[in-house]
Amino acid sequence: MQTAKVDLHLHLDGSLPLPWAFERALRKGILPPNTTREAFCDKMRFGSGKSAQEVMEMFDLPIALMQTREELHDTIYLLIERLAKSGLIYAEIRAASQHHTKGGLSQTQVLEALCDGRRDALRDFPSIRIGIINCLMHKLPDASANYKENLETIEATRAMLGNGVVALDLAGFENSGPFTDYAPFFEKARACNIPYTIHAGEMGEGVHVREAIAMGAHRIGHGINCVQDPAWLQEVVDTQIPLEVCVTSNLFLGLTYETHPIRTLLAAGANVTINTDNMTFSETDLANEHRQLRAIGVTEEQLTQCTRNAIRAAFLPEDEKQELLRATI
Repeated sequence: MQTAKVDLHLHLDGSLPLPWAFERALRKGILPPNTTREAFCDKMRFGSGKSAQEVMEMFDLPIALMQTREELHDTIYLLIERLAKSGLIYAEIRAASQHHTKGGLSQTQVLEALCDGRRDALRDFPSIRIGIINCLMHKLPDASANYKENLETIEATRAMLGNGVVALDLAGFENSGPFTDYAPFFEKARACNIPYTIHAGEMGEGVHVREAIAMGAHRIGHGINCVQDPAWLQEVVDTQIPLEVCVTSNLFLGLTYETHPIRTLLAAGANVTINTDNMTFSETDLANEHRQLRAIGVTEEQLTQCTRNAIRAAFLPEDEKQELLRATI
């Protein structure tokens, strides 16, 4: 059985520990004092029948719980503790610094708090390595909606790069305005020598994957809709751009484990990695992802290859990748 596991696509706000989040929400007055734990848990799970917009709005509650240095420190610390105790050897945790400034922090201060929590967690749980990815955000109606905030996100990432922060991402509601309107942000990121991944082809058309590749993405978040067109899938295979596939998370799109395109991607020779996306919202962890994939016929050899793909795609120095690769032999 495979033991070494790596998660490259994991959102902090969608992975909060429920006991901590429930207590904090009551303390901050975000919930009515008579709210039951069961009712709170329902708010923190995708469930079925939610639209893509409703799913995006679910993030408002956990984001409201992470507006101080203490909250940011504690949430990432607790998540890293969980990952380490689950046997992961490496993970990249995503947050959008622009979402955590309502309490007066700058975006750079948000990243500092997250990096402090990371530092303390790695001191206490040295079996795991962690990188932090800062997210640019899609906002309605288009890229002009939070242009200033996205520029600040790039600057904050540049300031903290190498101090726990490893890359940029573009996340949020994928269908908000023309996808390529975000290209100038990545031109600036390249000028700052910031590596980046881009959410594409999850809720939106598979052509977004092709556009993300054209924008110089090092990896694609999700990318599953590239199967909508043989030419898009072929470009993914030909470029061998790593896909951060999150099977359980994608079920809210109306898929099942059996109908999810991961097996099509694997059969075509795509560079697939396996990830959780939102552990709390999706009620999953990486062990569950592997268990569900085994149940639909993904082989142990394929799972191991996906882990090795993830290590090679990680935003890590080459010597650290080689060290992690040895753990999969």
